[in-house]
Amino acid sequence: MVRIKNLSQKISGNSKMFLRFQLTAIIATSLDFLITIFLKEKSGLNYSLAVGLGATAGAITAFAFNRYWVFRSLEKHPIEQGIRYLLVAGGSIFLNTLGTFILTETLQLPYIVSKGIVAMIIGFTYSYYFSKRFVFYV
Repeated sequence: MVRIKNLSQKISGNSKMFLRFQLTAIIATSLDFLITIFLKEKSGLNYSLAVGLGATAGAITAFAFNRYWVFRSLEKHPIEQGIRYLLVAGGSIFLNTLGTFILTETLQLPYIVSKGIVAMIIGFTYSYYFSKRFVFYV
């Protein structure tokens, strides 16, 4: 009976963590999209560069939320986590930028649609897994 209760608490904790991660992703992605659209549409920047800069702003926002709220990983040094996060975020930015480029150029989708599709795929898979297991060790 104790094992079932512990398993239930662990699943519940993991579900809450996953949901908090996804809410953080929505916030960070909203910022990312706002910056991307502003840089592309208002400043005239190339969409690939705008995507990369927007993703960078989103990554910085996500790190702060993930460290303090999602994973509550305050006992580890923030610089060590930051370095690990840079590696993961760099991979995410690369995958988001590349994926957006590929979908936009091959399927002739609007860049913002491509970016949305790719952001969801990367967020639910790569970003969550590596944030949880590599950056914040949960």
